[in-house]
Amino acid sequence: MTTYRHREETLNTQLAIVLADFGLDADAETIHAGGRERPDVLFPWRGLRVVIEGKFADHPKAQDAVLADAQGRVQRGVAHIAIAAVYPPILRETPTSQLSDELAKATLSYCILALDEQTPWFQGTPAAILDALRRTQAMLIEDDIIATTAASLAERISNTTLLWQGETGTCERLAITLGMSASSGETPDQTAGRRLTAAKIAALIMTNALIFQAQLAKTDNRVMTMQQLEGQDDRVKAAYDHWRWIWQNINYAPIFQLGEQVLFHLYDSPWINRALGFLIQEVHAIQQHQSALRHDLMGRIYHWLLHYAKYLGAYYTSVPAATLLLKLALNRPWRQDLGDPAQLADFKVADLACGTGTLLMAAAEALTDAHILARARNQRNLKPEVLQALHRNLMENVLHGYDVLPTAVHLTASTLALLAPEVTFAHMNLYIMPLGLDGNTPRLGSLDFLGRDVVRTQIALDQSQVEIVQTDAGQTQVVSAAAPKLDLCVMNPPFVRSVNNNLLFGSLPDDRGTLQNELKKRVKNVSANITAGLGAVFVALADQSLKPGGRLALVLPHALASGEAWGPTRQLLADRYHLELVVSSYDARRPNFSENTDLSEILFIARKRQNSETPELTTYINLWRNPANVFEALGIAEWMKTTAEGVIRLLPGVFGEAVILPATTGQEHWYGAMFARSQLTRIFLALEQGHVTLPAKSQALALCAIQDLGQLGYDARDIHDAFTVSDDVWSLYPAFWNHASEKVRTLRQTANAWLHPRTQAAAKRPLKDAQKVWETASDLLLAWRLRANTHRLLAVDLSQPVIGNTWWAFKTDLEPERRKALLLWLNGSLALLALFGNRVVTQGAWMQVKKPAWATMPVLDVRALSDAQAAHLAAAYDALCDRELQALAKLNIDPVRQAIDEALCQALNLPDLKPVREMLAQEPGLTGKPILSQPAVKPNG
Repeated sequence: MTTYRHREETLNTQLAIVLADFGLDADAETIHAGGRERPDVLFPWRGLRVVIEGKFADHPKAQDAVLADAQGRVQRGVAHIAIAAVYPPILRETPTSQLSDELAKATLSYCILALDEQTPWFQGTPAAILDALRRTQAMLIEDDIIATTAASLAERISNTTLLWQGETGTCERLAITLGMSASSGETPDQTAGRRLTAAKIAALIMTNALIFQAQLAKTDNRVMTMQQLEGQDDRVKAAYDHWRWIWQNINYAPIFQLGEQVLFHLYDSPWINRALGFLIQEVHAIQQHQSALRHDLMGRIYHWLLHYAKYLGAYYTSVPAATLLLKLALNRPWRQDLGDPAQLADFKVADLACGTGTLLMAAAEALTDAHILARARNQRNLKPEVLQALHRNLMENVLHGYDVLPTAVHLTASTLALLAPEVTFAHMNLYIMPLGLDGNTPRLGSLDFLGRDVVRTQIALDQSQVEIVQTDAGQTQVVSAAAPKLDLCVMNPPFVRSVNNNLLFGSLPDDRGTLQNELKKRVKNVSANITAGLGAVFVALADQSLKPGGRLALVLPHALASGEAWGPTRQLLADRYHLELVVSSYDARRPNFSENTDLSEILFIARKRQNSETPELTTYINLWRNPANVFEALGIAEWMKTTAEGVIRLLPGVFGEAVILPATTGQEHWYGAMFARSQLTRIFLALEQGHVTLPAKSQALALCAIQDLGQLGYDARDIHDAFTVSDDVWSLYPAFWNHASEKVRTLRQTANAWLHPRTQAAAKRPLKDAQKVWETASDLLLAWRLRANTHRLLAVDLSQPVIGNTWWAFKTDLEPERRKALLLWLNGSLALLALFGNRVVTQGAWMQVKKPAWATMPVLDVRALSDAQAAHLAAAYDALCDRELQALAKLNIDPVRQAIDEALCQALNLPDLKPVREMLAQEPGLTGKPILSQPAVKPNG
C-alpha cells in the first residue's frame, strides 16, 4: 500500500485550487520552496492582496505558528489580508487523487487578519472561508474602524451643516425636496428641528455622491477623482455639472440625481464651496477604509440623523442581524437553481419597508454566495464577466425595495450599487411610496399594495421609473410601483402602535385620523390586528405578495411569539406556512436586532406551504451572545447547515442553543422562543401538560387554568376611566397602587391608596361605571407588569378587597385554606416558570402578563387537593406570609422561595425543584444579566 505524506505547501496549493474552483483568482504559481518573502498562496480579492499560510494540526502549537507566519506577511507589506489555516492531520495521508475533493469538504480552523486587527479562530470548510472573504472588506474586526469612520463623518456633517443651518429658506427647500414638509400646527421648535435634520441629511447625500464618484473614478477614467474636483476653481459648479453628466451618461441616477437637486438648492449659499471642500476632505479619509463602504456606513449615520424615526417606527436592522437572517434563509433548500442566471432572474426578492437597504444588501451578498457555490458545485464558468452579470441581474431583475422616505431609498440605491460600483445597470427596482393625503385620497405607503399589485405615484427615485400617461389635460408623468409575486420577502417593518404615544402615522398629525380610518378599512379582510402595530399588517401584506413555496424572512418585536394582539399573525403563519426557523436574542446587552433600540426582537423564516403540505418541525435558535459582526453571524449560519440542534459552539465561544419542536397550531405561542435554555423549555412544556419532569423524577400534577378558579378584574385603563386616586384622602374604595419593589416584599400586604369615583370623564376618555368596576375588587392580586430583577412577588394577599393599577384583581370563592395554597403556589418557582413561558417579552427583564395570558395560565388546581394537602400548604403560607422575599431573579439563593418550593414538593410529592430555580436564575430575560455557562453557586454560610 502506498503511504502518502503531504507537505503543508501541497495543502496550500490544493486550497488555492479549491478556492479557484469557487471563483477566486488564487494563483498557485506563487508557491516557492524558499525565501521568506514568497507566500505559499497569493491571490487578489477586490483590489486587496490576500495570502494563505497553513499548518497541520499535529504541528507543535500549530495555531500560534501559522498565525505568526501570517502576521509576518501582513506586517512586511506582502499582503493586505492573510488567512491562517490549520488542516486536520488526516489530510496529510490522503491520496493525491482524492486530496482536492477531501479538502473541499474538510473542516479547517482559520483566522483572518489585517494590519492592526484579527478575527478569533473559526471552523469551517473552504466554502465558509470563501463566505468570509466575500465580506473581507467589511471584516468583523474592522467594526471599530467603521464605528470610528461613522463617528468622524457624522461630526463632519454636523459641523458642515452649521454653515447654512441659519438659512431658513434654503433649509425649508431642502426639507421639501427630501420629503420632510411641514405639518399644520408645527411648533417653532419642531420647525427648527425638521429643518436642521433636512440640512444634515442634505450634507449626507452630498457626501454619499462624492464617495460614489470616488469609487467610480477607480474604474472609469471619465469620472473626476476627488483630487481633480478639489482643484476646480468653482467646486460647486464642477460637482453639479459632473453629477448630471454621470447620471445622464453612465447611470446611477438614484445617487447623483438627488445629489444634484441638493446642490441646486445650496448653489447660491455663500458657504457651500467651503462646505464641499470639507466634505471632500472627509471622503479622502473614508477612502482609506474601504470596508466601511460595504458596511452600510451611510445608513448608520442616516439613522442617527433622522429625528422623527420613532413616529415612523423606523428601527433599522443591524448588519450582523441582516447577515444572519439572510444566510439562514438562503441556506434553506430552494426549488430554483440559483447558479443559473435565467432562473436567478426569475427569483424575486423584495423589502416592502427597505429603509436604507441593509436587508437587501445582505440578500445580495447571500445570493452572491449561493450563485457562486451552486456554479462551483457543477463546475460551471466563474469568470469575472459572470460575476458582473450576476450583479447586474441582482440589480435589474431580482431585488425590489419600497419605502416612504426618499432619502432612505436614495441610500438603498447607494448601498446596493457600492457592492460592485464598476458594474453599470439599466435600472433599479426601488420605489418611493406615497404616505399621507393625495388630494382626498389616503395613501399608506407600501400598504397601498394590499389587494393590488401596482400603485401609481407622482414620486420617482429616478427618471427610469417615469412613464408618460395621456390625460384629458394633456400629458402627465407618473410612476408605476409594481410588486411582483415574490420568492423571498425580507423586511424589518415599522411597528408603531396607537398606545403610549407610539402613534400610528404620528409623523403626519394632520392626516393621522384619516389614515388610521383608511387602514382599519384595509385590514378588515386580512389576518392582522392593528393593536399589534403596523408590523402585523405588513406580515399580511407580505403573505399576499408571496408565491407558494416562497419564504418570509422578517425582523419583528419579540411580542410576536406570545402577545395577544399578535395572535392573528401567529394563526396566519400556522395555517399557511411551515415556520422553519425562529431566532431570539437572550444577550442581556443586546436583545435587539435593530439599531438605536433596546426593545427585544425576533427573527423568523417561514415557507409558504403548497397544496396539501403539512407543517414540519420548527428550529428555535436562542442566542446567548448576539453576533456583534458579520463573521460571528456567518459562523452561526454555517453551524446551522450541519447541526440540527444543541449548543451552538464556535471557536470564539458558546453563542446559544438550537432546539427543534413540533409546529404550532392556531394562535399558540412560540414557546421555543421564550427561554434561553432548551432544558427549561422542555420542563415548561411538560408543566403545561400537567407534569413536573426532571432527570431524577417525573410527577403528574393536577393543574387548571386560573380562570377556572375565579374572575379577573378590569385593566388599568378602565380603572382610570372610573376613578381618580389619592394617597392621603380616605374613601370607601381602598386601592393597592403601583408595584414598588422596595415596598412590596412579602406575600401579605395592606391597601396604600384610596379611589374616588369620577363625576366626569377624563380628557378624551369615556366615563366608566365606577360601581361596575368596583364589583371586581378582590383581596388577591396578580402582577400585571414587573421587572424580574427587582420585583419580588407574582401575587399578594390583602386583608380587604382592593383594586390596583399594576395588578389584576382576582376574585375567587375558594375556601381560606385552598386560597392560601393558591397564593403559595403563585409565588413558587413553578408558577414563575409558567408565567415566564407565557409572558410578553418587551425589553430584557421587563415583562407584562396581560389578562388573557393570566386567564389561561396553568396553576395548581387547589380544588383537587386533599384536606391534608390543603392544610399543609395553608400552614406553610401562615409561616411564610410575612417573611421578606428577594427579587424573582434571585430565586436560587432566596431561602423563602426555597421554603415555598419545599412545602409544595412535600405536599404534592414533587421532585426537588432546585434545578428549576438554578436554571431560571440564569435566564437573561429574568435577571437582565448575561447567561452563565455554569449554575450559580450559593455562597457558604
